[in-house]
Amino acid sequence: MTDEEQAREAAQGEQASVPTHAQRQERQARLERHGLLIFLGQIIGIAAVPLVDAGSQSVPIAYVILSLTIAITTVWILGYQRLTYFLVATSLLAGIWFQLGFAKLAVFGPPPILLFLLVKVVCVIVCIRQAFRAGVPSTQRIYCGAASFIMLGIFFAGIHLFVNKMEIGHYALPAEFEGSRHLRWVDFLWFSFATLSTAGYSDLVPVGSLPLTIATMEGLSGLLFPATLIARIASLPTEHSD
Repeated sequence: MTDEEQAREAAQGEQASVPTHAQRQERQARLERHGLLIFLGQIIGIAAVPLVDAGSQSVPIAYVILSLTIAITTVWILGYQRLTYFLVATSLLAGIWFQLGFAKLAVFGPPPILLFLLVKVVCVIVCIRQAFRAGVPSTQRIYCGAASFIMLGIFFAGIHLFVNKMEIGHYALPAEFEGSRHLRWVDFLWFSFATLSTAGYSDLVPVGSLPLTIATMEGLSGLLFPATLIARIASLPTEHSD
């Protein structure tokens, strides 16, 4: 084979490796569909709350399973297969922990809750990373950013619930509710999103330095995250077609 033929084959190989216009369009459409699925998954997680809530203080197992499934599926959709396997194993470990009854013991109580929070925070991180990456279509970036915002609310709700359950902080109901009902798990979910969105309805009152600090951090996240995402969308280039 002559040098000219080798150069021709190399040029052809380089041309074949460059995505065509149709391939780039298909990839962008696929990414945008993934973003929509991720966002819809978070909406389903919120919409399912009235269906599983029975007014209990503990989070229903059905909602825990649904929330973990949505989180792990999100990580898988974003292409983190190995991390998905790790999160599945972690979730199964937490389930076995509950089934064996270790969660009822004070000394063994925190690990299952911490494992749940671990899965949620990993999901938040990978989704935020996707929203802030360069070269991501704007629609995908917006969907992942909105989904990340919802995930943050659920994650902080878990933090508030954990602090209250472990009795390292205290949350009180408004005076008009005191004595009429007990504190429910949905109160923490409502309080978390009211704080994250800076609505501040004050239907739950954090008492003590730790709950107040967590609520402050959540409120700051609710202000800074959307502003940062909007600035990122405006500054980062997207994948343009020829």
